[in-house]
Amino acid sequence: MDKATMKRIALVATNTAMMVMWARSLFVIANGWNTLADADSAICEETLRPTLLAALAVSFLELFTSLIGLTRSNPTQVLLFSTVRAGVEVLVAPLLPCACWQHIFTATCWSLGDLVRFGCFALDSLAPQFGSFVKATRYTVGPLLFPLGASGEMLMVIRAANDGRPAMYIAAALWPAGFYPLMTQLLRQRRKYFSSRVKTG
Repeated sequence: MDKATMKRIALVATNTAMMVMWARSLFVIANGWNTLADADSAICEETLRPTLLAALAVSFLELFTSLIGLTRSNPTQVLLFSTVRAGVEVLVAPLLPCACWQHIFTATCWSLGDLVRFGCFALDSLAPQFGSFVKATRYTVGPLLFPLGASGEMLMVIRAANDGRPAMYIAAALWPAGFYPLMTQLLRQRRKYFSSRVKTG
């Protein structure tokens, strides 16, 4: 088996694993939508949170693949992206009611966004002939869901600050500083891709 084939198999396997975990989170949200906000329901604390934590943990595979050179992703930006989201779920979410709308909104954006993102990565590695469709999908959905998810994270921090933790307003005020470079990079990639399509079209 040559090196290119091994790399392709590794990318299909890791991206499929991450996609499946976020699909699972989205399924839990969709399946329990009518009962998530019910004060007597334990579905959020007992099912959704563990599912989200598992998906966030598995998503660190993206950092691993960038560090060993399987992808062209910037490891620093992947680390920022992954640790901020994990930090929100591990450190901020426990301070809030699990089923508060800010948490459910953020979890939905994360789940849907990464289901599409990692699904596109996996399909692109598995079937390169669909590359144009896959990239167009990723660069259309990503710029919509990423800022929504980041906004949800900031709203979670603000909600925690409102509950008697004023120091957390500082964290909320710093959120744009982390969001800006990631969003700029995403838009740069989108612009580059669609510009190349216009030139070759």
